[in-house]
Amino acid sequence: MRILTSILTLIASLMLTACNNAPASVTLNTVKVGTPALWKISGTRPGQIGTAYMFGTIHILPEDVQWRTPALEDAIAQSDRLVIEVLGLDDTENAAKIFSRLAVSPGQEKLQARIKPSLRDDLDRIIDAADVPVRALNRMETWAAALSLASAQTRGLGLNSSGGVEKKLSAQFEKAGKPIEALETIELQLGYFDKLPEQQQRQMLTSVVEDSGDAQQDFEHLFNAWMTGNIEEIVTLSDGGILTDPTTREYLLVARNLNWAEQLDKRLQKTGTSLVAVGAAHLAGPDSVQSTLAKRGYKIEKIQ
Repeated sequence: MRILTSILTLIASLMLTACNNAPASVTLNTVKVGTPALWKISGTRPGQIGTAYMFGTIHILPEDVQWRTPALEDAIAQSDRLVIEVLGLDDTENAAKIFSRLAVSPGQEKLQARIKPSLRDDLDRIIDAADVPVRALNRMETWAAALSLASAQTRGLGLNSSGGVEKKLSAQFEKAGKPIEALETIELQLGYFDKLPEQQQRQMLTSVVEDSGDAQQDFEHLFNAWMTGNIEEIVTLSDGGILTDPTTREYLLVARNLNWAEQLDKRLQKTGTSLVAVGAAHLAGPDSVQSTLAKRGYKIEKIQ
């Protein structure tokens, strides 16, 4: 649950906005003022003439939290452009069409048949709480059903992606007349899930069901680690659950990080400064984007 939240529930949240009733108010035990991690990337070799600030984000925010800092605002002011994970999520109708095209396939087993019998009662409970039609879930591929249920659990905490960090930063750059670019398309981002073997997709579904009772606690731990810039804790949280499976880790984290590092390497061979704002899990641990850039000769400075 926690890694689904940290990596990709921003898309599924939008898919479910029209499907779910307004969630009940939940009191979250979260840090109110923080200093999320921020790095500066600069070149040390010929041709590495650009600069980037890398800011780990969380895609959903509680209300009334202060995550902006003088160091971040200075990085924003110095940056010529914003680079985020994906563009086009504001067009929810188009995003929903893309999701449906990838998520729905004929001949799917009923969702109940895709999970071990001992978890089927829990699955029924989660589906009822999510207010997502069983018929719709049965038509989805397993990854999409798992992501949809995980997103509904997050929304059940009174959270959704409409007030996330990327949304707020995008509004700020747009107001300043600065361009906003993306590392992935919606199709590509969802495609990483769509290409997962069925065994790994079912592991995702199992993880969502087994972790459902800890949804609030998991979010609080992840959010507080992000707010305090606790990279070691983010690594610990991200290394659990579905990412313990090497195939899933390769598809959802490692391959994407390598792709992003390649794109950023090309950007850093041009003049200018970028603020790169992507999910915090991608900037933590040995497979992080910064680690790959460091191997290519870039200087990595943690400035917050």
